[in-house]
Amino acid sequence: VDMGFGGFLWFFGFGAVAAIGADQPAGSVTPAERAIVAYVDAHNSDALALLERVVNINSGTQNFAGVRRVGDVFRAELDALGFRTEWIDGAPFQRAGHLVATHAGNGAPILLIGHLDTVFEPDSPFQKFERVDATTARGPGIIDMKGGDVIIVQALKALDAAGLLQAMPLVVVMTGDEE
Repeated sequence: VDMGFGGFLWFFGFGAVAAIGADQPAGSVTPAERAIVAYVDAHNSDALALLERVVNINSGTQNFAGVRRVGDVFRAELDALGFRTEWIDGAPFQRAGHLVATHAGNGAPILLIGHLDTVFEPDSPFQKFERVDATTARGPGIIDMKGGDVIIVQALKALDAAGLLQAMPLVVVMTGDEE
């Protein structure tokens, strides 16, 4: 992660401000937009801790127990935000399964998709989160896709902190196998 995970969260914050403020006059920033950015800035260390936690769980595609453990971590995060979550068992299609979370709200639902597995099975030497320097880390799934899943959760937390999540209809699907 060359730009650092904080850079990804900053990019999300910028994107959220741009998306939410699309109907605002140029140059104006709403209180909700400021709250989103403030949340992202204030909780970067929480996001990094969550990222390290899930990266350190091996979830190679064929490691069904590991994929489910990563799913359990994200399920708890989504449950805490008021989502209704369920685990779809993957036994019928020879995979770990999928996490599906729904949040009621008004309007057309927004779909957020990620995946829980990596290509690094338990016998791979590439297993752990490692800090390279103050802004760079490496590990299995940091970018593809555990980092993206953490960004989904942090984005939802930022929207919640800004008072926007409650009314948003959302579906989050984190598949157990990206393929």
